[in-house]
Amino acid sequence: MADFFANLYEWFGLIPFYSKDMGDKLRGWDITCTAYSETNWYVMIGTFMIILTVFFYALQYHIIDKSRWNKKQHWWLFALVIVVLNFLIAFTIPFNAIQAEDFCNTLILSVSDCIGFGISNAIWSFILFILITTIPVFRRRFSTNCRETTFWKP
Repeated sequence: MADFFANLYEWFGLIPFYSKDMGDKLRGWDITCTAYSETNWYVMIGTFMIILTVFFYALQYHIIDKSRWNKKQHWWLFALVIVVLNFLIAFTIPFNAIQAEDFCNTLILSVSDCIGFGISNAIWSFILFILITTIPVFRRRFSTNCRETTFWKP
């Protein structure tokens, strides 16, 4: 699971949004610079990103599910809230570690690394929300008013 989220957030090595040192910190490189024994933030933040995105999907399509919430601007509103929340979560956790200097002293971390990781998490949450709302099985079966509201056809 750790490798899955690491590859996902590092965009399979194609698009580096942040430095390799930030990747090591997020994998759990300990403060003594000897092993990956600290908290693996990739798994924690990735799991929380999935839970938060699925929660807002359920909120829009199954909990609220009102006829006045089935317009395209409402889909974009939920998407914006998901993206902003996931960005803030992924930004603040490594930023707090940088501020507290709670990392190996050989790692060079900066605020731009935190911003890059936040952007990466926000983009993946947006992609996940698009995928979840595009799949018609649960949306059409359990939703009455918002069942036709998707990214492709809001």
